[in-house]
Amino acid sequence: MPEQLSWRSVALTETGLVRKINEDALYASDQKAHWAVADGMGGHHAGDLASQLVVGKLDLLPQGEPLSHRVDRLEDSLIAANQELVSMAGGDGKVIGTTVAGLMFDSRRYLVYWCGDSRVYLLRNGSLSQETVDHTLVQELLEQGRINPVDVENHPERNVITRAVGATANLYVDMDLRPLQAGDLFLICSDGLDKEIGENELTQLLNMKGQRLEHLADRLMSTCLDRTAKDNITLILISVEVTDSIE
Repeated sequence: MPEQLSWRSVALTETGLVRKINEDALYASDQKAHWAVADGMGGHHAGDLASQLVVGKLDLLPQGEPLSHRVDRLEDSLIAANQELVSMAGGDGKVIGTTVAGLMFDSRRYLVYWCGDSRVYLLRNGSLSQETVDHTLVQELLEQGRINPVDVENHPERNVITRAVGATANLYVDMDLRPLQAGDLFLICSDGLDKEIGENELTQLLNMKGQRLEHLADRLMSTCLDRTAKDNITLILISVEVTDSIE
């Protein structure tokens, strides 16, 4: 008989040390097995409104349906949010937009979805992988071979997003379904975290043994706040275990 998996999560969000408003929003429901981070587009109109609207739509999704049905409802919900935000902006080049990155689980699989540069990471057997691919100009330039990986961090257009909920009339959300395993540790975050913590350091932090999930989340947040923290910072950690081993 296959192992029965359970999960639990911890979520934190902070304004940071520079911004006056937190334009990030999060959704975390262990019961619905659904978690997401939305990052309102800084420098645009009402980014906080956009991110809150998206997570509000996610909260309305029903539970208890097969994952295939939940995926359809998720896509419809995000398309509806996109239409509302485009309508709110009213044209004339104005944008009310937000990124979104999230996870949905069933008993054996996880769906990862994203639009923009908020990220999902997976720590599995000690190795860290970025489960999302940033929708940014710099990522496009990297894939085209026009810049080198070492140039990404300091590129002058690093913050230019090429896709977001509310940015255009038609919304395209990337989605992928993958197998879930006991011992998996997921991190969903806004770019305020990955601007402060590089992948090598993040791997080391997530691999620290014996830490409770709450302490690990606090450690990640405090590491960001001890640095420049120029952006809002939001993170969700989700730990997957065999049911009997959950505390």
